[in-house]
Amino acid sequence: MAQVRIYRGGKQLALMLFLSVVAGLAGCHRAKADPASKRFLVLQTNLQPPYQEFDNGALTGTTIRRLDCAFRKIDVDYGITLAPRQRNLDMTRKGQADGFFLSRLSPEMASYAEPTLPLALEKWVWVSRHHVNDGPSRVPHPDQNVTVGAVLGSNEAEWILDQGYPDVVHAPSLRSLIALLQKGRIDFAVTDQQSFARKREDLNLNADDFSERFASYMPLVMYFAHNYIHENPEILKKLNRALDACEPAVVKLDHDEQDRIMREEVVRIRQLMRAPALINALRNHANQQDPAIGTIVSPDKVVALDRDWQEASANGTASRLAAKILQNDVSTYLQRAYRNRDVRFAEAFIFDRQGLIIGMSSPTSNYDQSSEAKFNIFAEKTADAVQIADIYYDPSSSKFLSQITMPVTDPQNGDVLGALTVGLDVTAALTSQD
Repeated sequence: MAQVRIYRGGKQLALMLFLSVVAGLAGCHRAKADPASKRFLVLQTNLQPPYQEFDNGALTGTTIRRLDCAFRKIDVDYGITLAPRQRNLDMTRKGQADGFFLSRLSPEMASYAEPTLPLALEKWVWVSRHHVNDGPSRVPHPDQNVTVGAVLGSNEAEWILDQGYPDVVHAPSLRSLIALLQKGRIDFAVTDQQSFARKREDLNLNADDFSERFASYMPLVMYFAHNYIHENPEILKKLNRALDACEPAVVKLDHDEQDRIMREEVVRIRQLMRAPALINALRNHANQQDPAIGTIVSPDKVVALDRDWQEASANGTASRLAAKILQNDVSTYLQRAYRNRDVRFAEAFIFDRQGLIIGMSSPTSNYDQSSEAKFNIFAEKTADAVQIADIYYDPSSSKFLSQITMPVTDPQNGDVLGALTVGLDVTAALTSQD
């Protein structure tokens, strides 16, 4: 079978086509790239536009760009072999490859591999033929008499089986899956929204001929084989830090989703902001001098405090300052609000006009927010300003969050007391039937 191998190292890139048996791929691959290097990494993947795709003979895509960025930062050369996804899993399990991507998180893989932070976030949708009477709740359930389909060996196919759907059809490709849907052979197909849109356009199909309903957000990772982790114990930590510093893996909210969040969730958040207990706590903070850090903190001190804060956070603890802030009245209110089941957020924090955290429901990753996009909320001229960020995956809570930021104002005089950021649990918000 034809195997495409891509060698990456430094500034050089070579694309070669081989005819070889799968069992010999890993050793040959490593030797051709750099037989003396113990750091060279052998990875398996499959084509999956727009994440991994060919463009003028070069392997590219959003995932490849993130990996290139991260591996450059940690100075690791690596090679990629293209093969069907199931074969990639088998080769990693058998020790014939050092790792593979993209994969959903799976407890079954824990016996032979360890995951990285997400390389990509997908929005999976249920796709059906469009009907005039389609409603927003028209999604299949395992106990219904419907036939669902997915691409053979795909992440979506594994997920469908895990959800307990009894009547599942596996198509050899996304093109075939769409054809089965058009012919009425299946009632619903589950697929990544971006991949479906790309294939639909390639086939010159009208978007109005299909209905899409939200199925799930899914973090897709790279798995390192246990034997590679054993030989390179620092690789996972280093790569995750590098991925954090490279192009973020996000999902954009579409127009309807933003409208729903504005209509339902922002209303709930505003109720939190206007509570007398929070306003009084923020007034007290603004009117008192903190002997530990002062009301206005010098730039040098901010850098030092932020460094201590981030180092402690990376080790799963709270810095001295973070621990103190967690005990104040602002934090106490946010922690109480977090336990309110009517509010769908995984975190909430308030920062001042300097960008510094003054209250939080749980420890944040950093103290200084002034270099982040959310800090721009202070430039808005209206008290009703709202900033809704792209969706990201939070590994600590295993939730998909969108940070919603808005100013908190004093109802007596209109003064801005700070800015509240809420990490909204988007899955809970968009799948609720309220």
